[in-house]
Amino acid sequence: MTRIPFPAGTANGMRAAALCLLAAAGAAAAFPDHAALAGGPLRVRPLPGQDGVVFSMYGTPGDLETLKELVAVMREQGLGNGFDPGPSPVPAAKPLFDFLATVGWPVVCYPAGDMQVVGGRGTTGPENEAALAAMDAAGVFTAVQLGEWGYYFHNLSCNEPWWRDNFGANYEAYKHRMRPPGLAGYERRPESRRECYETLRAYFMNRSRDLLGRVMSVTGHSHYEAYAAEWGARCVGLELGENIAFTQSKIAFARGAARQWDLPWSIQVSPWFSGACTTSGPLRREAGGARGLDAGHSLSLYERLWLHAWFAGAALVTPENSIAIFFEKPEAPWTLTEHGRRAAEVFRFMRDHDRGVPYTPVAVVLDHLAGYNGYMEKPWGILEPTPGDVELRDLFDHQLFPDADHIHFPPDPVNPEGRYLRPTPCGEIFDVLLTSVPPEVLPAYPVILLAGDITFDDGFLSELEKALRRGSRVLMAPRHRDALGEGFERVARQGAVEVLEPWTNPETGRPAAVANDRLARLRDELLPVAVAGDPVQYAVNRLPDGWVVELVNNAGVAKKPDQPAVTDPAAVACVTLTPRAPWASATEWRSGKTYPAASPITLEIGPGATAFVALTTPGK
Repeated sequence: MTRIPFPAGTANGMRAAALCLLAAAGAAAAFPDHAALAGGPLRVRPLPGQDGVVFSMYGTPGDLETLKELVAVMREQGLGNGFDPGPSPVPAAKPLFDFLATVGWPVVCYPAGDMQVVGGRGTTGPENEAALAAMDAAGVFTAVQLGEWGYYFHNLSCNEPWWRDNFGANYEAYKHRMRPPGLAGYERRPESRRECYETLRAYFMNRSRDLLGRVMSVTGHSHYEAYAAEWGARCVGLELGENIAFTQSKIAFARGAARQWDLPWSIQVSPWFSGACTTSGPLRREAGGARGLDAGHSLSLYERLWLHAWFAGAALVTPENSIAIFFEKPEAPWTLTEHGRRAAEVFRFMRDHDRGVPYTPVAVVLDHLAGYNGYMEKPWGILEPTPGDVELRDLFDHQLFPDADHIHFPPDPVNPEGRYLRPTPCGEIFDVLLTSVPPEVLPAYPVILLAGDITFDDGFLSELEKALRRGSRVLMAPRHRDALGEGFERVARQGAVEVLEPWTNPETGRPAAVANDRLARLRDELLPVAVAGDPVQYAVNRLPDGWVVELVNNAGVAKKPDQPAVTDPAAVACVTLTPRAPWASATEWRSGKTYPAASPITLEIGPGATAFVALTTPGK
């Protein structure tokens, strides 16, 4: 798969491009300050009523006294500050919610029955709402999860074995609600993207009404995060881990959706891995698969995902199945496992450090009706891809986040976990938005990259022109210029519009949305620090007193679902940071190591390890 190479040495110097982040030609970079980012659309929005990240426990005891014990242990051990899921919103659980209202921790509920099935057994009503009354009165956030709804719609709504397993003896009473086979969840073959959009919207709104209007959307095998945000979700959630591919592009979609619609977003890290699942206890065969602390994913991947979710701006980080993983037994004396101890360390680290604001200066803008779906490989799960759709797929899977697809490409037989997180040649500097973007969002991005087939309606044109007038640079393909027709000249007069040169990716043999070297130039122009050396995953956040760089070495830890992880101690990443913005000192947060105000900074990152280097601005 296509890779944009990491610089072998010191990265290229600043280019005098006409970007709003750059001053006049030859001048030093004028990077945005923290207040400019944190006060606008690029801010990190926590869950309502919270002032920081929520690290949740997955599961709660069913009786009040044991729940009180668990809350006390979580407080004592620093093991979290929320529940996802908490109790089901049923009348019998009201005493539990009454207690949790006094604790003040957010709770995500899972509805009883079949949350995804229209007309199924998961409908909630006034009696369920009443169970949450104390939480509402105390102003504590609650939501009801609509989990994996995209995957259900396309893959399970027409899957008879799933319906038989799910409904059991009641199958005959519900089978009429199945969708016809071969139509990816639709009642009939849709004729347009608009019809697909309206069908998915009607489905989502039906589920939202049945779930008290408190939906927290969780998508895994789809990229529908922006639609959930538009359609009224309280929180835009992702399930990662499990057997789910496209981790980093899904984060770019979710964070962009949250910023587009001013919502919090979340990440749930699943321990399921090809039939195996992490639980407490020794590695063993159970229920048709492997179980135990060494089953499922590696502790290294969990830690990397938890930390990256936090750094990327998630309001809620949920280690799935944690009540069965973090304790030797989910009961007194609540003895922590190795995973539980590591989770407490990670949460303490999150609380002890201001992660700042994720710095994503490039907005990748897709058409409102694009219906991008990497898992299905077809727009809206059913339509035949156009050349523009193929360019989108190549952009995310071959250029921005290469080698992240273990669904349509075979996993590494030595390390099947190796494609869950990937090195990022240009850093994680991208948010994905749709052309339905509300006012004032686009101007927050220095660069706007139009990708795929775009319909230039009046609303999007107005926001695009506003962004140009305020200094954003717009990159578009010749197809976009042609789609604008006579309107192109009007748009171009508003500011810096660059029509990209056609480029065929030599590795795919297909035309690309943007050339690799143009992406590399954006990286060099926009980032306040150059990252060179061994390939790593990296991201940059803005702090009140400077910048912090996340560096993730995803190499060196091999994991198969039913075997313990194997660590290669020689898989150390040597990375050099060359700041482009003024800095007075640097500190690696996890080790506490400091670096004097000299350039460059060189550090070694162990196998499967994450480092955070904070650069303090002079005078701060």
